Amino acid sequence: MRSGNASRRRRSVSAFAAALLCARVVGAQAGSDAAPDLEAVMADFARSRGVEATFREEKSLPLLVSPLVSEGVLYYAPPQRMVRFTTEPEPTSLLVVGDRLRMQDSLGVEEIDLAAFGTARQFVDQLLVLFQGDLVALRERYELEFEWRDGAWALTLTPKSRRMRGVIQEIALSGRDRALEAMVVTGAAGDVTRTTYERVDTDRSFRDEELAALFPSEGAPHMLAGRDGASGADVGPDASHP
Repeated sequence: MRSGNASRRRRSVSAFAAALLCARVVGAQAGSDAAPDLEAVMADFARSRGVEATFREEKSLPLLVSPLVSEGVLYYAPPQRMVRFTTEPEPTSLLVVGDRLRMQDSLGVEEIDLAAFGTARQFVDQLLVLFQGDLVALRERYELEFEWRDGAWALTLTPKSRRMRGVIQEIALSGRDRALEAMVVTGAAGDVTRTTYERVDTDRSFRDEELAALFPSEGAPHMLAGRDGASGADVGPDASHP
């Protein structure tokens, strides 16, 4: 196992939180022609059995002329299991099961115990109120702006906590009807990450072998980029599901 420094851990937790946010919010879709309000969107957040979606992410950094582009697939199984596989430009995986965060790339594997990492734990707890559809708690933790016009809606979250704002300044979600189309995360260091989604399954059920492959127990081997089929499970961006 590799040991990362504090800045790497901070970036890792930020990436995890954004990825988990993607997974849960992508699940906030419903087949309704009615104009959604914030209460309806929040109610949808807590309704999904599971999520599978492909994503394209563009990350703009102050010192770079061109954004960093990545593509991949993510899976979410309630209440706190998420894995995000990046397939381009190189295979990586980011796995969270409860308090355990595991990152894997060509250099190896790093695991972080979120329970022992106070800042990360607070960061995750702040976001969980969104995933759980707890509008009262969400309003306690974020300044909210919700707009709807001509079938399109936008929800902007601004953290009230100074510690939270030290990682993320703003999260902006946008969609049409009840479907999320894009998420923009503005970081405290001036970085901006825009993610768009396709091939979204918001009622994804997982077979037992899929769960074992996607969310292995601590210390167990994990597939990279969702293509190696750990434990013989047929999962990944090219797999078909019943």
